[in-house]
Amino acid sequence: MQVTGFTIIRNAIKYDYPVLEAIQSILPICDEFIVGVGNSDDGTLELIRLIGSPKIKIIESVWDDAKREGGLVLSIETNKVFDAIGKES
Repeated sequence: MQVTGFTIIRNAIKYDYPVLEAIQSILPICDEFIVGVGNSDDGTLELIRLIGSPKIKIIESVWDDAKREGGLVLSIETNKVFDAIGKES
């Protein structure tokens, strides 16, 4: 069995979201951890890269802000990450 963790994030620094701490807390029990990083304007992508774990796979994405209503954009971005589970970079 393989354990995969995932998250999607955008502008974590700007909104003071503790994404670094969240990922680091679960990383020890994961075989892989996929991070969907949306088009941020605050250095979020660089922050995720600083973790430096070979378990982390980063999926860069541009979020469609026209699909924010009802959380559709979150669903779309989550599906992108799900599609990457178990696939090599």
